[in-house]
Amino acid sequence: MVGPAGGPGEESFGFTLCTPEWFADNMKDAHVPGRHFLFVKEYDYPALERYVRGYCQRCMGNSWKEVAEKVGLLGSWEFENYTL
Repeated sequence: MVGPAGGPGEESFGFTLCTPEWFADNMKDAHVPGRHFLFVKEYDYPALERYVRGYCQRCMGNSWKEVAEKVGLLGSWEFENYTL
């Protein structure tokens, strides 16, 4: 969950975390797009949290939408491709 700094609310972003070995062992198709996958050498939750927090803190923009689109490059944003 990510939201504007100092502002109310938060929105959902999600990614698949995996090691290269897990990915290779669990590929169901010969070709898999890599969007919203995050690869790690080994599972280390504190290091992962530092990475994601740092990534999000570096996402800047003139509006929440601009920031959310940048965060959405890492994880799938719940409002990605949303139109009224």
